[in-house]
Amino acid sequence: MGPGGIATIIAASALMIIAIALSYAIIRITRVIDEVQKTVNNVNRITASAEALTGKVSGAINGILDKESSVMKILGTIAGFASRRNSNKDQD
Repeated sequence: MGPGGIATIIAASALMIIAIALSYAIIRITRVIDEVQKTVNNVNRITASAEALTGKVSGAINGILDKESSVMKILGTIAGFASRRNSNKDQD
């Protein structure tokens, strides 16, 4: 085997090492991208849940603060009773 054969073996070995390193890097990058996609999907799911909860809470608050709701009627009755009671104490 001459010097050309040895150089060919060295070049082939170097090319094989480069190919292995590249394939390893591509596999690792692919795994990182998959994890990022999972994280983004989880964040999207959490965001959708938070938006739904915000809608429900807003609807509940609007229902409570509606002037025709029973809660507001009860609070009005209590406030009226308290103001009458305070005005009766002032007269005594």
